[in-house]
Amino acid sequence: MSRARVLSRCRLIPASRVSLVPQPSPAFNSLNVSASRASTGRRRFHAAASLFEKNRLSSHSSKKGPVSDDSRKALSEIAFAFDIDGVLYQGHRAIPGAREMLRKIRSHDIRYVFLTNGGGGHEDAKFKSLSKRLELSEDEDVIRNRIILSHTPMRGWDDKVKKQGTVLITGSHPEIARRVANESVYGFARAVTPADIIEANDKVYPFDNLRESLHKESRPLPDGKIVSNTIDPYSNDVPANALKIDQILVWNDPRDWSLDIQVIHDLLISHRGYLGTISDKNGNPSLPNNGWQQDGQPHLWISNLDLLWKTEYPVNRFGTGAFVEALKGVWAASTGGAELQFSALGKPSRHTYEYAHDRLLHHAPEAPHGKGQKRPLKRVYMIGDNPESDIRGANEFAPADGTEWISILVKTGVWKETAAQREPLYKPTVIVDDVVEAIAWAMRNEGVEATREWLAGSEDWV
Repeated sequence: MSRARVLSRCRLIPASRVSLVPQPSPAFNSLNVSASRASTGRRRFHAAASLFEKNRLSSHSSKKGPVSDDSRKALSEIAFAFDIDGVLYQGHRAIPGAREMLRKIRSHDIRYVFLTNGGGGHEDAKFKSLSKRLELSEDEDVIRNRIILSHTPMRGWDDKVKKQGTVLITGSHPEIARRVANESVYGFARAVTPADIIEANDKVYPFDNLRESLHKESRPLPDGKIVSNTIDPYSNDVPANALKIDQILVWNDPRDWSLDIQVIHDLLISHRGYLGTISDKNGNPSLPNNGWQQDGQPHLWISNLDLLWKTEYPVNRFGTGAFVEALKGVWAASTGGAELQFSALGKPSRHTYEYAHDRLLHHAPEAPHGKGQKRPLKRVYMIGDNPESDIRGANEFAPADGTEWISILVKTGVWKETAAQREPLYKPTVIVDDVVEAIAWAMRNEGVEATREWLAGSEDWV
């Protein structure tokens, strides 16, 4: 069947409001972000169109009141994953109808999570800020225990890393990030910030102008460790009290790029993570990556790779991905073009989509940590504004249980159609005006005759 014929049969939303596009199978790049085999776009498009037509006919013949029992059952087998910035709000301005739509789907026990590449603080802080921006009471059970930040999957890391190793944490507010990391739900017992390091030895970075602001708060290094000026950088006989870092965690987009790049670079060229040392394997052509990062250096984790994000300002703003590109540029220049080896969380990382999928399967926001008894899913609709993270991640994620993830791109955020770019690089199943239209499209795809007016209004199901 031709694409035009499928579109004519679907008749989901007027063409002026929605753009249907076939899905590609985008190639995965060389970053350390694992991804599963993506379903082909054509298969997903035809499956979605066929499902809609089948459920539409079924709902017309058997519905009792506005929504049939079959449709209620269908909605119990789906879930939604919402990006936040550019989807639910822009800056401090909520998307019209988003609040009412969330109340509507919550009141009928439809499963959903908020899957954002934002981070830096605690999930409860994001819950409060999102409630405020959407003008929702914190007492309403609409947002609580449904927030997944870019670093939330770190909660499930091995206790050996958390309890025995020392991690370097940086981000927009390193001290706040450290406090969150120290809490029991994350459990990183030894966390060091760049401020701790320059307080222990101001020669590490003598140009710091943020000592009285961003780096004002610091703590003594753990276990009496020091950062020495007299250590022989090329000796493997490292003093017992030298600071050793086992993991580097970029919690969210850093503010002091210069200091952070300097400290991260120093650790990645070190001998086994001892700050102030230099590995004798660096530049060895007989080793992988010419010997760079081949001597037990700390592993580098980036919480997300978003180059851009959307605020109320008309031009997109740089995110954590911009810091990563700057770090890669400095690393390439200082190593003669060596690859910067790191792992990424956040969207489009498989780590993050697996975590979100598990949360939806065990969806129980009223329970501790939001997990309850497992209930299978048929489809999850990912609603996002960024093709490179939201859409790409959903397209490439194929969970082992066979659940289908369907991507929906909204026009209220990062991506805008321009003369130079008529279509996004990673193509969604559908492009819609905003998040309310996205939910209407998904419900119609499941056989529910949902409209924007109903979702954004006070009228309820009978």
